[in-house]
Amino acid sequence: MAGEIPEDIDGSLFICQCLGSPEAFMVGDTNIIRIDFNGKEARLTNRLMWTPAALARQKLKNTRHRFDFIGLMYLSPGMGMFSYTEGLYLLPDGRIGMTSDVDRPWIIERDDLQAVSAVGRRDEWLPMMSGGAGEVLGSLFAGYNNSHALYTDHEKGEVFLVNYQKKQSGGEHPVRLFRWDGSNDFEAWTVLDQNGREIEIKQSIHELVFTRDYILLADTAFVAGTEMFTPWKNADLPLEKTIVYIIDRRDLLPGKNSIPSRQVWVERPCIHLIPEYENPNDKIIVYMLNTPATNTAEILRTHDRDLDGNLFPKHLIGYGTLPVLDLSSIGKHLIDVRHSKVVWSKYISETPFCWGPYLYTFMDRQLEPYNGQDLFIMFKGFSRNILPERIFKAYKNVAERKVPIEKMVGGEGIHHNNSICRVTTDDFEIADAYVFPDRVHLYTIATLNSKYSEGAGYVIAGIVTDQPAGKQSSGHEYWIFNASELSNGPVCKMGHGSLNNSTLFHTLYIPNSTAKILDQKKAMYQIPIREDYPKEEIEKWDVSVLRCFEEVIWPYFDRSDPLATQQAIEKAKQLALQRTSN
Repeated sequence: MAGEIPEDIDGSLFICQCLGSPEAFMVGDTNIIRIDFNGKEARLTNRLMWTPAALARQKLKNTRHRFDFIGLMYLSPGMGMFSYTEGLYLLPDGRIGMTSDVDRPWIIERDDLQAVSAVGRRDEWLPMMSGGAGEVLGSLFAGYNNSHALYTDHEKGEVFLVNYQKKQSGGEHPVRLFRWDGSNDFEAWTVLDQNGREIEIKQSIHELVFTRDYILLADTAFVAGTEMFTPWKNADLPLEKTIVYIIDRRDLLPGKNSIPSRQVWVERPCIHLIPEYENPNDKIIVYMLNTPATNTAEILRTHDRDLDGNLFPKHLIGYGTLPVLDLSSIGKHLIDVRHSKVVWSKYISETPFCWGPYLYTFMDRQLEPYNGQDLFIMFKGFSRNILPERIFKAYKNVAERKVPIEKMVGGEGIHHNNSICRVTTDDFEIADAYVFPDRVHLYTIATLNSKYSEGAGYVIAGIVTDQPAGKQSSGHEYWIFNASELSNGPVCKMGHGSLNNSTLFHTLYIPNSTAKILDQKKAMYQIPIREDYPKEEIEKWDVSVLRCFEEVIWPYFDRSDPLATQQAIEKAKQLALQRTSN
């Protein structure tokens, strides 16, 4: 629509998109986007993400087992739940892991974008709720508290996952760490504190990260789990500090059922974090995106009123809002693991940028270990105009405030637009930044490598605006920036009349040179769908559920019968068309 696509970009960018629903833009069917670059143009393809729960939600919508929208989930009592998917991560075998905070990860193929298997059998995962509450929630499509992050240590061929329950009615709150080689069953350990007691997650483990020798489980300020069922009740204010549980990878020995951890308290709450991979002398440098006085998972609801007492317009209902009620920050911390303490902390907290840090990325993210490369951070900004009174009352009272609340919301209040910042980590400062114009909403960012110059590249942003770049643009566009010259603005704007960015989440970029190496790997891991959902269990339900599995779910994932699989794919397409027409 404007400028030129840089000639030195090739490869594929994968983006996780939630198509939303009438109740919430960020909850609904998942769409997998792939944008292929060839140095001259970009080609976008996409496919709906079908998991067993997603297929069942569509197939059973006219039965008594239908999934109804509750909070940030769809629930079919006794059967289970369906919620949003947000993460894309590269697996050891070269395929892609699609992740969620409240479901098992699923594997999709890079070429046809089709889901082929869950990561882990149902009996390897702890459901969100146990006992009677778990029976009400449902075990067929149970929810599973875990981390959306699924980073692969390509040097060691290992993936780490976490699966936990918040405190149950009986008082238990297990946290289980999984190690997975991408081919075999999980290895599992229960995480204990230094006194031999099970640790307890108070909020969520939104992002599990690791260094060469350590794994970091951070209790992050993000709502995930059963709190998402109660839209009429805000979660408590996030903890004023971030609790980090540190596990020594060298202690993960076969034959053990538990693993000790060290507990470290880091100043200020955070949502995302990334450590440098090397940890010399058992010291870790970790960067955190601090989000004070907020609940990142909040959306505008039908009964919400703005600060002037007016109901929000209907077209904004379900819109994801990031009501950060104080200036945010980026933190850099040095952790001494041996002594379980933070040696020092540094913070960047500048206006007009640091309002609502959302996502971070860096060159070669997910392909190479992180060792202090420049960080590109997306900020959501702040405006009193989209701040519900309900959220204002819930999060206005923070212990230590950088910006007076009266200045933020009094009169016309303050308004800060979306922005992207490049942070240099050695001197730890914002070296470059771009603030988006008014009436431009930023959804996601990713880094794209230059195929000619190592370390150089671009930042691509998925946006929505009512001021499109050209007559053929839907207003949903992708803007490309030179990574070293953000402040100069986009060098290219891409769009199409039928493009709908809806809600864009996490991304994965694979250059052609990397794709050729990945294509040589053999994909072996597969959870047999008929063993994961055995017929004797399905037959306990009525005929509509059995028919759903026989006609769609089993053949869709069971590739032993290609004709039946193709027929199931066609049925899934029909369900998608029905969804669109409805």
